[in-house]
Amino acid sequence: MTSSSSPKGHGRTSTSQQSADPPRVDGAQEDPSISGDLNEEARKAREALPFWKRPAAWWLMAFAPLSATLLTLAVAAQIELYTQLVCRVHRPEFQLASNANFTTPNQIPLALPSFNMMKSGLVTLITGGGLPPCSEDPDIQSAVARFTTATTLIAGVLGFLTVGWWGSFSDRHGRTRILGIVAIGQLMCSLNVILVANYVQVLPGNYWFLVVDSIILGAVGGTASETAAMMAYLSDIVPPEQRSRIFGVVLGFFLAGIGIGPMLGSFVIRITQNVLSVFFLTAILRVLQACLALFVLPESLTKAQMQRALEMHQEVSPRGDQPTALWWLKRIFFFLEPLSIFLPSKIVNENSSKVGKRDWNLTFLALGYGLMFLAAASIMDQFLYALLTFGWDAEYLGYCISSIGLAQAFYLCLILPFVIHLVKNRAAKNHKHNSEREPLLSDQDTPLTKYIPPKAYILDLTIARLSVLVNVITFAILPWAPTGLIFLVFISLGSFGAGLGPAVNSVALELYSRKLGKNAALESGKLFGAMSVVQAVFAHVLGPPLYGLLYAATVADHPRTIFFVALGNATLSSVLLACVRVTPEVEDTDDVEVA
Repeated sequence: MTSSSSPKGHGRTSTSQQSADPPRVDGAQEDPSISGDLNEEARKAREALPFWKRPAAWWLMAFAPLSATLLTLAVAAQIELYTQLVCRVHRPEFQLASNANFTTPNQIPLALPSFNMMKSGLVTLITGGGLPPCSEDPDIQSAVARFTTATTLIAGVLGFLTVGWWGSFSDRHGRTRILGIVAIGQLMCSLNVILVANYVQVLPGNYWFLVVDSIILGAVGGTASETAAMMAYLSDIVPPEQRSRIFGVVLGFFLAGIGIGPMLGSFVIRITQNVLSVFFLTAILRVLQACLALFVLPESLTKAQMQRALEMHQEVSPRGDQPTALWWLKRIFFFLEPLSIFLPSKIVNENSSKVGKRDWNLTFLALGYGLMFLAAASIMDQFLYALLTFGWDAEYLGYCISSIGLAQAFYLCLILPFVIHLVKNRAAKNHKHNSEREPLLSDQDTPLTKYIPPKAYILDLTIARLSVLVNVITFAILPWAPTGLIFLVFISLGSFGAGLGPAVNSVALELYSRKLGKNAALESGKLFGAMSVVQAVFAHVLGPPLYGLLYAATVADHPRTIFFVALGNATLSSVLLACVRVTPEVEDTDDVEVA
């Protein structure tokens, strides 16, 4: 199998296949042609710089939580804003009937306890409690679901198509430039939200003008481009033996920001009594983030490295007058090529009892992984359900989202490492206890017990299965939550299935190593690139339209339907992961071949 560059891991790039293979998304491993003298030059150049100009992991430990906080700062207010914009366009009579203080059709209630958008467009607090009746209208909920489905799908598809190109762009022009470009794009989205909130009735398409946000976000690659650039930044400066630990620390900081953002947004709404205040705050902080990325954050790549990457990119450009049709076809569908590694392969190792049969382990693992992302894609519609059923508002929804993010961070950074450590220690103690029972003298046919620590991939597979089981239980109990508080507790408990992603990636790498033998180390990046494609397809392309349209069709009579569909997806994922078997390791590096 030909090596190719890919989003994560340690893959190398084959020049003959670069035109068909996807470009590196995060640049986790430098091409061997620029890794020798250029790496030594980069190391010496960094050492000569003062510490505040030297690229280091601690820079991202400050940048990552800021980015994550801004990502979720206005998410709760955004859901309620969408609902009220739809109300303003489709049901202005609800607002006039719901509160005597409404004097013109231009008024719109927006937040806690009830807000009013005056003719000037500014959002101010008015008297009265609870959400306006409009937000409880099933037709409005259906319209909001269709709108969020469309915007999410547009951003997801465009991001899916562009994230690879931006990853390659970062190899040639630097990681910090990508971080700055994404921050500027997200700044434009925040400003557009403010524009639509104030002038929704005069803009083309009314609230559908917010689709511009999705186009901008998708064009710059969205959060995927930003995360990929941060991972590439770390890969450029962190030695391979330390990457796992540093990645984990930065991920922990990022998840903490995910949890802090909605809580901070809810606090701002309560203090200012103004829903749009969180969007203004987000826009101001986006300017700070863009300046930090473009002018403060030290670049991890040297000019020589970027120049060499640019030369390599030009080498694979089409020669001659015009590119061929086959070349264009490969360029258009390059993002699907990595999925071929999940095709079942024939086992050709003669020492195996399953020689001649097909190995479906990677196929089952990828499908199970994707189905869990498909189930998780229902989260936005779950929030719409909570707004309808429990009368939640922007502030309370913010606390809910914060609880999810903080629970995930707490689990991944503290609970899961402790459980893994406990399991390994218990296995060691059991061995010690059993070894004390062994006789000091024994026959040659009965050797002393030898302690063999549990394989990491076996433990990871168990964690993956248990994580899916947690999600199955969560989807099964969520629709029966009688109160908003219990719903919040249930959805927070689901965060303890957050270990699925790291565990599945670890198992996938082990299975891929069994498939390619020693060559797997050269193509691990291709594997992780394929896993990213699976995530993008199920979470951003298939999930939003499935649940959005389903919720829009069932909200009037059976709003709980989305939970049962998500439960079915999670259950099927659990079945597929149960079919995964990590076969005994073989020495032959050519034990399987791709069908």
